[in-house]
Amino acid sequence: MNMGYGEFIKRNRIASGFTKQVQLAEKSGITAATISRIEKEIQKPSMDTLKELARFLTSTSYVELMVACGYWDEEELLEDLKTEDTSVVNEPSIPYVSKSKKPSSIEDDLIENIDLSDEELLKQFNIQIDGMNLTEDETKGIIAYVRSLRLVNQNKA
Repeated sequence: MNMGYGEFIKRNRIASGFTKQVQLAEKSGITAATISRIEKEIQKPSMDTLKELARFLTSTSYVELMVACGYWDEEELLEDLKTEDTSVVNEPSIPYVSKSKKPSSIEDDLIENIDLSDEELLKQFNIQIDGMNLTEDETKGIIAYVRSLRLVNQNKA
């Protein structure tokens, strides 16, 4: 059973240390009433609201929030990652491997260590696409995407 966006946001609010909606409201500037309506799925959060929430919900990311709320389609995000010239790198350069191929040992290492914090992953792995290092936000987006895939796969099991 898929988790609704309200429950997803509630769980991440609590996991991010905001046991009460009012605590997140005070930090984010989004009213407690709005947060309550979002968590009860009475009101779908706007993309701007999600962007603001992502700043404070440290257990998730903007990408995961956008997928959970239906603004971005997970399958479309996967398709964007499957371009031929995309690569995941830690020295030396290793081409991106699609689902049908066996991942390299570096990719296995990244996937295996995905439960580390974003900061620990950023220190441990240098990721490049098209020969350019990803920004911290881009890397966090990829990490968030992998985590969202795991959550979806967990819910399917």
